[in-house]
Amino acid sequence: MNYYTTETQKPIAGVARSAMMVDLNIAVYSGRKQDKSTQAEVTNAKGSGSKKAASVYKNLFAECKELDAITKFQARARAEHYKLTLPWNDQGARLLPTAALMDYQQTMGRYKQEFERLVDAFLDKYDTLVAGAAFQLGTLFDRNEYPSRGKVAQRFRMETSFTPLPTGGDFRLDVESEVQRQLIADYEEKLDAKIKAANQDSWTRLYNAISKLSDRLTVDEDGKKRTFHDTTVTNAVELCELLHVMNITGDSALTKAARKLEEVLSGVTPKELREEDSTRAITKQKVDEILGAFDWGVDDGESEESGN
Repeated sequence: MNYYTTETQKPIAGVARSAMMVDLNIAVYSGRKQDKSTQAEVTNAKGSGSKKAASVYKNLFAECKELDAITKFQARARAEHYKLTLPWNDQGARLLPTAALMDYQQTMGRYKQEFERLVDAFLDKYDTLVAGAAFQLGTLFDRNEYPSRGKVAQRFRMETSFTPLPTGGDFRLDVESEVQRQLIADYEEKLDAKIKAANQDSWTRLYNAISKLSDRLTVDEDGKKRTFHDTTVTNAVELCELLHVMNITGDSALTKAARKLEEVLSGVTPKELREEDSTRAITKQKVDEILGAFDWGVDDGESEESGN
């Protein structure tokens, strides 16, 4: 699909007024340390002539639910950040519509509070955990490898930073005008490609949600209904709401597709889709009509979900 049609194209400056860049930075103390002594023992025991043939790292806290909870929570926070933003750079900053700024700040603010709570829970038990590690690690234990509680606290960080979306006019160099014009043209071409990629990401999210619904609402030839989680439906509804503020290019086709799905799912519950054959069949038909109404041009990949 042409994700960035002539109808929906806007000057980069216009997009810059409706979006900004946001960075999410999360730092976590890993609790891992390279063990060069054990590494040398391993390589010698295996007859290796190089000390670099293997790397040995030890987990300073072999079984620490507090540190594990922080690590898992970090992944959830990043996933939420990606859900609420659009791609921009391959690494680092992502695109955030200004219309979604308040919701983003409130959501990530709650995540930060929970992150800090989990960190405090770990730090409160830090000295006790170090003492316990001496028993867990045996001869691998080295007290010198454990920083002070204060230094460990400095290893944890979660923060967001916002910057304006750059435009070609931000590219200022003291060079000949012709060279400068070419540099600006190249720069704006790259910005345009990033905006197209951000818009395509919205299309891909919507297509995947609709395609998944279609697949899970299928009744196989033997009459067996395919199962699905409630989130297959509720996530699709939430996505439609999100796309209303994520559509920074004003893509009317994207708005239309999202609105159609919203209308199909309005007032329909996962329970009804499981238990009422007619509701399931009608919803499946309407979902398939949406799939057929647009030239998606998206690789949907493989569907993988089971259970109720």
